[in-house]
Amino acid sequence: MRACVLGVLILSLACGDDDSGEDGGVVDGGVDLGPLMRRDLGHPGSRLPPEVYEYDWSCTGEVAPSDAIPDAEPPTEDCSEGVWPDLDSTALVCPTLTDATRDDPVSGMSLPLDDTRTTPTSIPVSESGSFLPDDLPETWPTTLKVVAWNMEYTANLDAQLQTLTEDPELADADVWLLSEVDRCSTRNGVRRAARMLAEAVEGAYVYGIEFVELSIGREIGGDTGQAIVSRRPLTGASLLCHTPQYDWFASDDEPRLGSRVVLGAEVPVGDTRTRVWSVHLESNDLFGELRVVQSKELLDASQASACERPQIVAGDFNAWYPQAPELDVLRTAGFADAFDTLGDTEATHQRGVRLDYVWTKGFTVTDGAVLRAVETSDHYPMWVELTLE
Repeated sequence: MRACVLGVLILSLACGDDDSGEDGGVVDGGVDLGPLMRRDLGHPGSRLPPEVYEYDWSCTGEVAPSDAIPDAEPPTEDCSEGVWPDLDSTALVCPTLTDATRDDPVSGMSLPLDDTRTTPTSIPVSESGSFLPDDLPETWPTTLKVVAWNMEYTANLDAQLQTLTEDPELADADVWLLSEVDRCSTRNGVRRAARMLAEAVEGAYVYGIEFVELSIGREIGGDTGQAIVSRRPLTGASLLCHTPQYDWFASDDEPRLGSRVVLGAEVPVGDTRTRVWSVHLESNDLFGELRVVQSKELLDASQASACERPQIVAGDFNAWYPQAPELDVLRTAGFADAFDTLGDTEATHQRGVRLDYVWTKGFTVTDGAVLRAVETSDHYPMWVELTLE
């Protein structure tokens, strides 16, 4: 994985994707950050217009949770049926926002396919299933343990599954919010990573495609995305397609179909259902001008689907400085930074940067940690224990 160097105060930061950064405003793209950083701005985001930081959380009360249950039967572990070569429907892939066109050498199709949808938009999840036992309790605790992890395309899937199911700080989690989870790709041994974790923990799962990768082996699959795995029933799952983003389809090194997404679902906690969101914001965006719009789109969906019901928003925000607008709008909307509450705002990425967050609304944070000794991804797994307020 190549790191995109942001070059702030000599700091080299990894952006959470295999991006070259040539159009992202990074140092090796020819942008001189020296004069900007030498000015007394307080923080890099000071260069942005004030309205970038503004967000209006206007809803009050609670929106009733959805009772829609994802498909009960998961697909087999076999990857003989995947997105490719039958990509004749856009139903499970977000619109590809690009002005570029290309002929795909594998399928022979002209890409991207015609698509009249506008974003932001919600689409069904790409895959779901349940390995939950039959004897589920009628009531659920008011506590919830959540793990969030960018798994770097599940390229080290066997070791990662072992960590998630055997590490004493992670194995007893109730919910896992995961990003860069591959499905049927050559990078992860042509396996359904989310399904495998759900089966291992006897849980339910939903998976949503972020990108169909055009540069890796994909005769039967080759997509990557977000996943939610839960030892409690999942309902109301949907995939939100974001609007602003870097044009990955036009990339020479990593052409992709699809878009940045956030995956949401409902999990029972106490006498209510909590809306949980698995996040992976744009990496190729220096100051956060794209990511902040993505955060606002998430918050719009959060207001519409839950409002003041308890919520958890976690994952890879690719926000490399603490005053970034994509983080500030969450604070403005009343979400609390769980690890700030715990007093740990140190790195969540191997290059010494904090890119990953757990944000909560309606919970008290009681414990948590970042497992910085885990080396099977470029990001570290995080866990938090929460209690309903």
